[in-house]
Amino acid sequence: MALLRLRRRRSQQQALSPDAQRFALGVRTVADLVAPGAFDDQRDHIRLEYQHARTLVIHAYPRSVNAGWLDPLINFKAPLDIGLHLQPLETGEAVKLLTHKMVEMRSSQMLAERGGRLADNDQETAYRDAETLRERLQRGEEKVFSVSLYVQVRARSQDELDELTTRLEDDISGMRALSRVAMWEQAAGFRSCMPEALDELLVHRNVDTTSVATMFPFSSLSLSMENGVLYGIAKATSMPVILDPFDRGFENANLAIFAKSGAGKSYFCKLMALRNLYVGIDFVIIDPEDEYRRLGAAAGDDGQYFRLSSSSGQHLNPFDLPPPETADAEYRDPLAEQVSDVLRLLDVMLADPGQSLTVQERAELDRAAYETYAGAGITADPATHGRPAPLLRDFAGVLAGLSGEVAAELSSRLRRYVDGSLAGLFSGPTNVSLDKRFVVFNIQGLEEELKPLGIHLITSFIWNQVRRQRKPRMLILDEAWKLMQFPEGGAFVASLARRARKYYLGLVTITQDVSDFLNSDHGRTVLTNASMKLLLKQDSTTIEPVVRAFQLSDTDRQKLQAAAQGSGLLYVRNTHFELDIVASQDEHALATSAPQELYGAPGHNGDQSVAASRGGSQ
Repeated sequence: MALLRLRRRRSQQQALSPDAQRFALGVRTVADLVAPGAFDDQRDHIRLEYQHARTLVIHAYPRSVNAGWLDPLINFKAPLDIGLHLQPLETGEAVKLLTHKMVEMRSSQMLAERGGRLADNDQETAYRDAETLRERLQRGEEKVFSVSLYVQVRARSQDELDELTTRLEDDISGMRALSRVAMWEQAAGFRSCMPEALDELLVHRNVDTTSVATMFPFSSLSLSMENGVLYGIAKATSMPVILDPFDRGFENANLAIFAKSGAGKSYFCKLMALRNLYVGIDFVIIDPEDEYRRLGAAAGDDGQYFRLSSSSGQHLNPFDLPPPETADAEYRDPLAEQVSDVLRLLDVMLADPGQSLTVQERAELDRAAYETYAGAGITADPATHGRPAPLLRDFAGVLAGLSGEVAAELSSRLRRYVDGSLAGLFSGPTNVSLDKRFVVFNIQGLEEELKPLGIHLITSFIWNQVRRQRKPRMLILDEAWKLMQFPEGGAFVASLARRARKYYLGLVTITQDVSDFLNSDHGRTVLTNASMKLLLKQDSTTIEPVVRAFQLSDTDRQKLQAAAQGSGLLYVRNTHFELDIVASQDEHALATSAPQELYGAPGHNGDQSVAASRGGSQ
């Protein structure tokens, strides 16, 4: 409407002949191109051709604000038109008005005192604020501005407009401000939000220079931390997202990643590990598909690679106690703690899928574990904890010597891990260590039924190590759902997620079986205790649990289903935004797992294929 008037004003600027005026009306201008073809002014909204729009007025502001307090409006997940009108006021007049207002408030306070009424705290606070502002104005430290703030939201339908209005009002309330719909003034509100510097609603608020400075929209959807590394590019603003997982602004350094196969979750983790390694963060990676071997080699002397399988010469002994020099008030009885960990592992080994051991079975195993340690000369006395730890075959011998049907049944189930085809992993003392900064445990060679045991064994071993030396360290747990499907395995990972932050450890859980993960209490605990969450491309058959867990809007749901490889939603600091994962050419060559690039397409050699793909991020 304003643009139509603008066109008419331009045609009337000069006195023209009738033919000249008719000719001018037939010339297309910028106003003709952008003006709506229809404008329907309703009580609480307007209709612009195929759009509905509603203007809200911010009529009350919080008493104190920080820089960027309008971020919720700027980062709102829908198109908004924000009209911010500033008009400087004359300082002398402002001082006179403040003085008059202070006299009124002081008179009210005196009347209240004479009447024996209690002082009004809000009025006293307002008096002190006015007094402070007046002093700063008189010293020339501040100026006064008349501020008007209007927000216009648009939607394709009336129902969608109502839903967006409710969300917008909730966000404004979260900013400790108050808003109202501009009833019967929607046309004036529409013009007040257009880039014409026209304020037709005239809802003013007087603020000082410092407060005005906090209202300028210089923030964006991206994050940038001083000691962080590049995690990706914010799609909406094309700004880099630079994060430090151990920043004090985070509750913990945990990260949960949900994505379908091939969406780029391992690619992201490789880039994250490479970049954080340069800033002093160590990494331990449980690799189920032998994807991190090249990264370990690229780390040079800082890299360490272990291949665990039933036939390999590398072993982890589940009966190893924490190092004797570990000083931890939380664990006053290391032997009892280790027995508890051993029982969790045995629960995964011996219980039926989806079930836990019975109370009687756990009692027999607990008794056998203590007798096994006693046979090795290890008791509750910390002085004995430096002695060589017993092995699983020692435990099996003690269990076989116990009387009763329960012990005999458990011994029969355990035999295959001691003398059978699955005995290799547990057949010797621990001969690996975590003395490098980038450690990879490859479990690809483990039989499928041994992988949950291997993951549990490795994480338990790492847990003992991180309690010995506390330094920034990340544990990447790929295919976490394989361990979460066992009750005791899930309890162990959930406990690790809760306690990791105390030991300078960040837990990165990666899963593509979202339903199994989120449908368990332990899986939800892991998610709750992750300060950062990354959602990459989701399949239509598995997205429903993600929608419920993250309360995704229809727009976010569609984005995840249609996301390109290496794109998704990053949840951090009570907000989320679209993230594109990008890499340099050298990083891409190390992180990619595409067989066409690693081994070459038909008729080409692998090196040429890798070199040709370095220009992309995926």
